[in-house]
Amino acid sequence: MADFYSDMAKMAADLLAPTSQGGLGQGEIKLTRKTPGTPDPSKPWEPVEPTTQTEPLRGAVRGVSKQIIGTEMDGTVILASDRQAICTVPTMQYTAGDVLSVDGVPVHIIAVERIPAAGVTSAVKFIIRG
Repeated sequence: MADFYSDMAKMAADLLAPTSQGGLGQGEIKLTRKTPGTPDPSKPWEPVEPTTQTEPLRGAVRGVSKQIIGTEMDGTVILASDRQAICTVPTMQYTAGDVLSVDGVPVHIIAVERIPAAGVTSAVKFIIRG
């Protein structure tokens, strides 16, 4: 079954390619994650800069489904003004609280759903606000 979902991940990447490349992807989507720096144990008073990782993703953005409006995901109630971004699987780590940039506008990731929910991930749905 793992081969099937690996094939589905490749198919999702092809489908989510930008329209200029024959796919259904929209705009420019970038995932950004800030990780706090590690202080030097011998000089804990010195400030440490966070590490920032950015990765471009293929994807498409639309409004959230009406079925999930008012429900809770990852501790946040979903609003009608929230959107969802279906994206290829990032190579870097990601979680709610990270930032997704949609056409240059940063938005907060409030929930993450892996597709499928178990096994090899073929795509990721980010619920975004902002």
